[in-house]
Amino acid sequence: RKLGTVPAAVDEEGKDINPHIPQYISDAPWYLDPKGPTLKHQRQQEEKIKTYSGISEWYNRGVDTSKTATRYRKGACENCGAMTHKKKDCLERPRKIGAKFSGANF
Repeated sequence: RKLGTVPAAVDEEGKDINPHIPQYISDAPWYLDPKGPTLKHQRQQEEKIKTYSGISEWYNRGVDTSKTATRYRKGACENCGAMTHKKKDCLERPRKIGAKFSGANF
C-alpha cells in the first residue's frame, strides 16, 4: 500500500486511510471491537464533546449585586467604604463627606 501498487484501505464511513499512518495509530483497541480498518477511534467522540455557550448568549458578569454592601460596615475604610484597607491607605481622593457618614457610593 505504501508503494501505491494496492489501493488505500477504506474505513467504515468510506474514507480512505492514509497508508503512511503507523500501525499503532491505525489499529483500534481490542475493547472497541473493530469490524475492519478504521480510524474512528482516533476521532473525537460525540458524547465527549463539551458544549459552550454561544457568543451572543448573555450571562451575568462581574460582582454579584445581591452581595454588595449597601451601608457602612464597622472596620471599613471611612473614605470609600471598602473592607480591604483603612482611611490612611485609601487610594481614592478624599471625599468631602466620607462613606462612613454619607452611606452612599460604596
